[in-house]
Amino acid sequence: MDGYLKARRMRGTIVCGVVDTCEGRAAVAVAVDLCERLGLRLVLAHVTEGAGSAGRATGAELLARVAAEHGVAGTAERREAYGDVATRLGQIAAEEAADLILVGHRARGRLRGRLGSDVAKELEAETAIPVFIAPPSRRRGARAP
Repeated sequence: MDGYLKARRMRGTIVCGVVDTCEGRAAVAVAVDLCERLGLRLVLAHVTEGAGSAGRATGAELLARVAAEHGVAGTAERREAYGDVATRLGQIAAEEAADLILVGHRARGRLRGRLGSDVAKELEAETAIPVFIAPPSRRRGARAP
């Protein structure tokens, strides 16, 4: 039984919701770190909610760019979907047999991101897969105490 659990952990999967914000990139950084430390498979997923994304990079372009920025272009799998963010992210996680869904902390103020606590709450109704909200990244120049 212990061998089964160890093998299961080594083949585990994290699905990380990706958005083009600082908070979204912070979530990717946390997901990459967890996957590297624990030997897990990483799936980067971007869900486009509506057609109002003119002028923005497509989901595929965003995923490729973020994967390259975080040094996982050759290892992380990428999934792009359209529709309700929580529904589609939950479906991707189910299809990928994910052990965890990781999303970014919602931005405050006028730069509110779609992923974060709102999506995490919606995911609770969509899936039984645990959801982790990555903490907000520190401001540039901030130092640890």
